[in-house]
Amino acid sequence: MFVPNVRGPPIVAQNLTNCQVNDVLRHMSEAEYGAHYIIIYPSLHRLRDLYSNYVLKKIEENNEIVIVNPFYETTDSVRRALSEKYNHRVNAISKYEKEESLMIVDSLEEYLGDQPLLYVKKGLANYSKMGKKGLSVLADLGAYHHKSRYKDLVDYESSLPTKYHVPMKGFCLYHQKDFDQFSDEQQQRLIDSHGKALNIIEVL
Repeated sequence: MFVPNVRGPPIVAQNLTNCQVNDVLRHMSEAEYGAHYIIIYPSLHRLRDLYSNYVLKKIEENNEIVIVNPFYETTDSVRRALSEKYNHRVNAISKYEKEESLMIVDSLEEYLGDQPLLYVKKGLANYSKMGKKGLSVLADLGAYHHKSRYKDLVDYESSLPTKYHVPMKGFCLYHQKDFDQFSDEQQQRLIDSHGKALNIIEVL
């Protein structure tokens, strides 16, 4: 599915921090278990910058399970982006997937499929047995927009705590063009439903 780059002005809302991708990565790296953040990204290029600099580091350096739920790209393209970032370590990525330290699952399947949140539940059930500290979830919620379920998404996010009480860090990813479809009130509800709200801006 093709998505054009969006380079609009920074979003103006209460409790939303506009920052560059490296600053967002710092916030993510410093996040403690229980964190529930919303991250708005302007383009697939910036999204790849984000997850490719986060995923394997957390698996290898922080002993975590990492779940990636893409929507505007395929699971295979996520694997390619990770492989290219880490010097074409295809075997390592395959190994992590096989042992389920890394789970790459389409957002549509994970959130609106027959068994919603199947992989999150699996990660929470297995992390301790696997000797892991916990898990990070990078979830693109564009699946809801694809199904025109805007209200459902706002209600779902509003039902979640701003801080989880399990060893999980949840990063809810929104393409800017999707976030712009919400009313000002809905945007603020989404922001207020998260412990931290970050908007990646492009530096032209």
